[in-house]
Amino acid sequence: MEVFKLEYQGVEKEFLAHQCSKCGAEGRLHSAFGRLICTSCKNDRPNKMTGNSGMYDRPQEEMCFVDGLFLERVSKSNGMFGSLFFSHYPESKGIVGRALCYLVYLDKKAIGIIGCSSPPKNYLKFKDFFDGADEKQYVVNNVFRLTRNDKNLATKVLKIFRNLARKDYANEYKETLLGMATFVEPPRTGTIYKADNWKFLGMTEGIRMRRNKETWEKTYQKGVAKYIYAIKFN
Repeated sequence: MEVFKLEYQGVEKEFLAHQCSKCGAEGRLHSAFGRLICTSCKNDRPNKMTGNSGMYDRPQEEMCFVDGLFLERVSKSNGMFGSLFFSHYPESKGIVGRALCYLVYLDKKAIGIIGCSSPPKNYLKFKDFFDGADEKQYVVNNVFRLTRNDKNLATKVLKIFRNLARKDYANEYKETLLGMATFVEPPRTGTIYKADNWKFLGMTEGIRMRRNKETWEKTYQKGVAKYIYAIKFN
C-alpha cells in the first residue's frame, strides 16, 4: 500500500497515503505545523486554522510567542514528540505519571521538544528543597531537546516553558505548581538552568534501581552521577 513519509531533522514517520496524522482518517489533507491533518481535524481546532492555527483556546496574550518561539502542548503519544524523545533517550521505558509535553516551534518550524512529569517518590533532596510539599505540587523537567543552538535560544524556551507549564498544570490537574526540578547528565553541566536561576542541589549517587518484571523485586546498578537543579515559582 502506498505510504508517505513526514520527515523532520532526519526523523521519519510513515503514514498511509491520504491518512490524517492526527486521527488516521483518509481524504484531503492540510499542512499544520509539521503535520498533515484532515478537514475534520482542521475544523475542530478552536480558531479554524486562522491566526495562530487554532493551537489552543486561550487569549492571544497568553499564546506565548516570544521572538518567533511557540510551545504547542501535545499528548505524550504524539508521533513527533515520541520520535525525538526516544532517539534522545533510547533506553527510556516512556513517561509515567502526570505529564505535560510540548513541541517547540521557531518561526513556524518544529525545532525540538520539552516536557515535565511526576518526580521520583520520596526523593529527599526534592522534599527538602520544596519544604516537604506534596509531590503532586512539583514536577521534573524530564526532557529538553533542541535541534538548533542559536544564542540564548535554550534559555528563552525554558522561560516560556516554565510559565506555560504552571498554567497548563493548574488547568489539567487542579493543583498549584510550586516549582520544577531536573537531572542533568554529564558532560552537560546545567548551564541553561543556572542562567535561568535554578538552584544547584548537588549530585545524585549514580545508582539506578530496576525491578524484575515478574517478581517486582528491586535490583540496583551503578550508573552515572547527575547534577540536580530546582527552582521555586514566585
